[in-house]
Amino acid sequence: RDATMDDRSRETAVDVVRRCREAGIELDPVLAAYHCAALRYQGVPWDDAFTQTAAERIVAPRSRLAVDTMAMQVAADEIRATMTAAIAADRRDREERAAAYEREVLTVAASFPRMTQREQADFMEHMWKNVFFRYVCVKGGMESALGINDEVGREETFAAFKSVFPKHETTRFLTQTAPEISAQLRELASVVLGIRVFNRQTEELGATGGNGPSRGNGRVPDPAPGYLNLGAKMREDLAGRAHSAARLCAQYRCVSSHQALRRDPGDELLARLADENNNRVAYWSIIRALIEDNAEGIERVDELARRVHDGCEEVRALIEDAGEGLGEGLGDGDAISRGGVRRDALYPILESVGADHSALLDEAAAQEVIHAVSARMTDFSKPFETSLTNELLHEGIRVEKMAKERYGPHAVVGVPKVDESKDVPKTVVEPHLSRKLGESGAEMTHGGVTTLEYGGYDVFALCKRRGLALPASMTAPDTAVVFQGKTYGFADEYGAKQFVSQPAKYVRAMHATLFRMPELVRITHPSGEATARAFPNLDVSKLAAGMSVASPTEFGTQTDTHPVERHVDKDYEWNEWALRRRALHAANLLRKATHGSQTNSSHFRRENTTQVWLPKRNETQTVVTKGTTMPQKKRYIGGVRGAPDVKLNVVNVELDLGQPYEH
Repeated sequence: RDATMDDRSRETAVDVVRRCREAGIELDPVLAAYHCAALRYQGVPWDDAFTQTAAERIVAPRSRLAVDTMAMQVAADEIRATMTAAIAADRRDREERAAAYEREVLTVAASFPRMTQREQADFMEHMWKNVFFRYVCVKGGMESALGINDEVGREETFAAFKSVFPKHETTRFLTQTAPEISAQLRELASVVLGIRVFNRQTEELGATGGNGPSRGNGRVPDPAPGYLNLGAKMREDLAGRAHSAARLCAQYRCVSSHQALRRDPGDELLARLADENNNRVAYWSIIRALIEDNAEGIERVDELARRVHDGCEEVRALIEDAGEGLGEGLGDGDAISRGGVRRDALYPILESVGADHSALLDEAAAQEVIHAVSARMTDFSKPFETSLTNELLHEGIRVEKMAKERYGPHAVVGVPKVDESKDVPKTVVEPHLSRKLGESGAEMTHGGVTTLEYGGYDVFALCKRRGLALPASMTAPDTAVVFQGKTYGFADEYGAKQFVSQPAKYVRAMHATLFRMPELVRITHPSGEATARAFPNLDVSKLAAGMSVASPTEFGTQTDTHPVERHVDKDYEWNEWALRRRALHAANLLRKATHGSQTNSSHFRRENTTQVWLPKRNETQTVVTKGTTMPQKKRYIGGVRGAPDVKLNVVNVELDLGQPYEH
């Protein structure tokens, strides 16, 4: 199949994204295209129902974790492909602009012999300042010297350019052949860049030795220290994340191996454990690839930085041997201009320094890609709630420990229950197994294997245990099989013997497994180049480029046939020209508004009338009218008058007259 993306594939992916959004799931367009390509590998008919089938498989709860695994893989590949393409585009744009200046030089060189002496003099000034110098800045990556914000860098670059290529040598330069001109232009750019790097090194040494502060501004930046600093931080961070992921994968392998002894292959728990294990294996594979890329980058930058330093030291030694002083570095009026140093000895070293510095800049751009992928992977560090429980984990570890104590460090807990459906090879038992081991053409090896097919994962487990990604053992005996020039790895001897009994069937079943479970493709093919070779339509870089192409499409909306009347806007106007007329009319009215002013002597008057509405009088009548009378208390003094035998006393009287209706 063609690996390029056509309009139909793009439209299909967009339709799948729309259907998933309607179901409440946000889906990346590149992931949708990846999923559609995987379905086509599975043999799903590419008809009108294809998009519905693709969306249903993504939305299905059973496949959510597998889709999340593919989302993680696609995100890593998409960032890497997009940023790498952007870096390549910038480099290609710079090369094209430099090539334009080179073509102008070659054109002038071709017509130079036919020019008059005056025309040649006029052209020399223009070519030297506006063509040669600009070519050096663009080709050497020093374009900031052409701007107005880097005056120091412009002066330094022009001084280095003038010392290497004086204006009076322009005539002789244009008399050379076209290949010689092209080669010397590239050498000129590298030499000028090498001079600026040497000047930076000289200034840094002077600032370190206490001879003066470093100006910094306008100097060529040194990417090596920043690269090594960030590389060390990423190395520490990635190592911790890889260790955590590897430990979790080991726990999944332990629990899955133990539970597979008593559960059927189609058990829900085993399926969930397999999906979770594959997700963490995919995450660990990406982190491991980042660790390798970061380590290789640090090693290359160390080597390039050392070569730049050694080259600058050689230049310094040549200048000192010639009895010349360095001053503030190389440039106009230096040892090169005065002829104190042999150019044939100095220029190759400066050219090498400039080329190494350009390589350092490329490595710094590549590190940005690694850092971006690493930052994106933090979103997938804990993407789901694990099914591992303390009970399952403790039981699995206990059984595994007992097996290793009894049978040795390479012992397994037992033979798991495997899939016996028609899609996978049947399990071969004795005595047929021993007979088929010598008839299949496959051969078991006993060690010394460094490269295994399918990323070093167990083919038997992938085929017979519903796509469980188990790493092959690199130390256990009889766990590698050579078949048709390729080496396949296995977790134990049992799986290796089953593969040897019928290797061709297992290879076909492995391809079917990858078609059925596309999340395993990037696990078993760790590099993007391997994926592109085996599955051209699953190349994320091409899918990302295809989905970024803007394509015109027709789109329409439809209203209800009988809308609810209270939702109808009586003043709605659909005609655009009528709306424009209405807007112009409103603007015209605003311009023709009546304005007036008044003073205390002359002002506008009018009569105002105010009406007040008095509140209504209200009365409330109850059924029975009652009153309440409290008992009355009286106190008086008795015995103050009368007979002598009467004593003085205080009399308290309480008059309870009752209620009126009681009378």
